[in-house]
Amino acid sequence: MTDGPRLRRAGVLAVAAMLAVAACGQKSGVHVSAGGGGGFETGGADSGEGGGGGFDTGGGAGGDAGAGGDGGGGTAGGSGSAGGDGGGSAGGDGGGSAGGGGEAGGGGDAGAGGAAPTGPAWGDTIVVGIHAPVSGAAPVPGSVPRAIQVYPRWINSKGGINGRQLVVELANDEYQPASAVQVCQELVQRRNAFLLFGVAGTDQIQACARFAESAGVPYLSAGVTERGLRDLRGYFALSMSYAQQGPFLANFIKKQFPDLAGNAGMVYSDTPNFADGVQAFTSAIDAKTYRLPRVPSSTDLANAARQMCIDGVRVAYPLMAPTDWLQMLRAVTCDIQWSGVGVTMGLNSVAAVACADSPERFDGATFFSPFPGVDAAPTIDPEFAQAVQGESWDDIYVLAWSAAKAIGELLKQAGENLNRAGFVSSTEQVQNLRIGMNPTLSYSPDDHFGAGEVHVLQADCSKRQYVTLASFARF
Repeated sequence: MTDGPRLRRAGVLAVAAMLAVAACGQKSGVHVSAGGGGGFETGGADSGEGGGGGFDTGGGAGGDAGAGGDGGGGTAGGSGSAGGDGGGSAGGDGGGSAGGGGEAGGGGDAGAGGAAPTGPAWGDTIVVGIHAPVSGAAPVPGSVPRAIQVYPRWINSKGGINGRQLVVELANDEYQPASAVQVCQELVQRRNAFLLFGVAGTDQIQACARFAESAGVPYLSAGVTERGLRDLRGYFALSMSYAQQGPFLANFIKKQFPDLAGNAGMVYSDTPNFADGVQAFTSAIDAKTYRLPRVPSSTDLANAARQMCIDGVRVAYPLMAPTDWLQMLRAVTCDIQWSGVGVTMGLNSVAAVACADSPERFDGATFFSPFPGVDAAPTIDPEFAQAVQGESWDDIYVLAWSAAKAIGELLKQAGENLNRAGFVSSTEQVQNLRIGMNPTLSYSPDDHFGAGEVHVLQADCSKRQYVTLASFARF
């Protein structure tokens, strides 16, 4: 069994050049501007008095401090600490779920309720709030705090973004939707985040994105579910969603593992936010499915592993937390080629654990990723190589740089007269934009899922990490 994955890796390497050729044809104190209770107004609000909801796109350039509408639907209305004379991150007299006085209460200069002034409201810095499952989903190395500062340090040394310095704030959402909403609220209200970014975790991204919409805050993330996100005007995916990647993965499996594709399987955690990804994959390939609880027990994982072997599954797509999948690998007793999608599954910290625990079951596993492996990153983006020169770095640096650079470029395109509505509007006009290592992006007012490419990683247990088989590939 130990030879199987290694032999399969040789086969995949043989076709990597073909994938790359196919991909080559593709195109390469802070004052807050808007709050809101969801929705995007297009009228011209004088003196910052917008209605009760959303991202104003017209309007005056002034007004007293975020005195927006009476009933915006934010999660915490009133006078929060993100205020000041120019308006808090989302002002409003009423409409949060937390009433009363104080920092989460009703009425005041800041909070998360009705719309605040439009116009050139941002000062000398731009705060980007990031939430990620630093604990709870996958083994994450200690490089995260250093990694997220590399792009801000680099861009700020070159004058920042349209003259503004970029500040990144990171919060651990603990792989829990309730925690994600809490930390996202904190990033907006207390850290003055202009926009939010979700690194990984489908349920957490979905929950925080909907909070952000209610607060009038743009929200970007790695591509995960589309459920509950397609109707959000302020949401943009920086990489392909699970539903978009499903047919890609089915085609990849059929091309790369033709002898195994007839015995395909999919094992997934039972969350509604995986439903579109499951449907997309199983509609594109005949696969047996194995549904687990959202938080599976050791017995659940062992039973699924045993049943997959009994059913003769030869190639399988795991859609679950990497910590659960790593546990499942230890219970597998047959030869399965693992092939999937996502962000955290492709981390070298996951590969290191799997190669140490279950090399014969893991070696040769393939995953789509929004970013390349450490072997290819410096070549694909020479600016990254310059930014990390002389520093010890890992793939967390690659992930952080890729996402931050894409956000930075989108902020640049919003122009010097920065406000949230302008950012949303300018991002909707992006076409065929290749930003460093990030997949090419094309958006429209009707479609904020604008990525159409993937990087392909494969586990190499001789290195205890992933190597890059193809970049900017389409299937």
